[in-house]
Amino acid sequence: MILEDYIEKIKKIDFKEINKPWLNKSIVNSEFFSDIYPDNRIEEWKNFNIKSIASKKLQVLKNKNIFYKEDLNKNYKNLIPFKNGALDESRLEKKLEKKINIFKANDFKKNNSNIYKKIHADFNKYTEQRLSGYTDKKTLKLLSLNALLNEGTVLEIPSNTVIEDPVCLYNQISSEKSLVNPYLLILVGENSRVEFLDITSYMKLQNWTNFFYEVYLESDANLKISNLSLNQSNNINTASYNFHLKKSSNLEFSLINKGFSKKDIRIFLDGEHSRANVKGMILSSQKETSDVFCKVSHNARHTDSNQEWRMISSGVSQTSLSGKIKIIKNSKKSSGSFLSKSLLLNSKAKSFSKPELEIFEDDVACSHGASFGEIEKEKIFYLQSRGFSKNDAVKMLVLAFINELKISNSDIEKDISLEIEKMFSQRGF
Repeated sequence: MILEDYIEKIKKIDFKEINKPWLNKSIVNSEFFSDIYPDNRIEEWKNFNIKSIASKKLQVLKNKNIFYKEDLNKNYKNLIPFKNGALDESRLEKKLEKKINIFKANDFKKNNSNIYKKIHADFNKYTEQRLSGYTDKKTLKLLSLNALLNEGTVLEIPSNTVIEDPVCLYNQISSEKSLVNPYLLILVGENSRVEFLDITSYMKLQNWTNFFYEVYLESDANLKISNLSLNQSNNINTASYNFHLKKSSNLEFSLINKGFSKKDIRIFLDGEHSRANVKGMILSSQKETSDVFCKVSHNARHTDSNQEWRMISSGVSQTSLSGKIKIIKNSKKSSGSFLSKSLLLNSKAKSFSKPELEIFEDDVACSHGASFGEIEKEKIFYLQSRGFSKNDAVKMLVLAFINELKISNSDIEKDISLEIEKMFSQRGF
């Protein structure tokens, strides 16, 4: 069914028939249905016009497409597989079930009524409180659309669980011209440690994937998560990642944003001594728009955050980044930093970076910085004088620029290298 037709159908049925008990009626209201797309009047979306990019003829996917046989188990281990956003229990590696409790959201809520406090259930959870005093609910349009269209999966890592080897969340998109809404709720118990490699592999074209991850780290929990996509060309990706950290918990999040892609990352440091470290690469080529919004809210004393970004734009493309650090009242002894560096590979490429601080407490330490530039001609000349071609010299300098991030995940490093090779194989890089 076409997305617009599906929404018209939803308008006419009783709210209870939607069978999403965590959804509040205030979310699924006439205002929401009047326009499901956020637009550039919203601060977080002014550099990414999803309405102009997304096709109006997208199918609402019912998760019935099967996996292709190739490329599923060949390269990645410890798989939790998804097909078009839905958990594929038939291919789930049984050894993981001994360490991770895996449920569909509707099954999980039967014995865990507190899911309603964790899942997206009302507008107050992620609305933006503007400095003007205005409460902006429009930022939640795509989150609410996701919660409406997808049943969702819950991953629960019990307390005192240590998983030594990385676990691969492998989401294969085998649909075409469809809207896919993966929803994942991750619960990391007290004193537990886990690492996730979050991979989306596109097998066909012209899909719009709209991811929504909600992640909760209990006291002393440690989570490392690395996000990347494969074969994303000619697909659109929007994603919301929301992390909630309790006392002394630790988050390491690294990602590549590329193609026509928009990531919305929000980290809530709710417990004392909680820490978050974010490293990201934003890439765009040809006519693409690659955009990230990342906000860290320090809601407790002695919290610490660090954001470090690198951006590369080529062709007539655009990269953009908004990084916000917010320290609320009574969050003394907290520290936050933001640094972005942008590299433009030709005169027509564009890049924007907007660091922002909202500090409502004293006795804190915050810093932010952003730089923009082209590759220095002197360095290119030096490498050419040592026998390298101009193209190879520029490529080496680009890779050196990226390596400043020191991302430790080998899969992400490999993916970045492939994307750079692709940039240099195109005319007018």
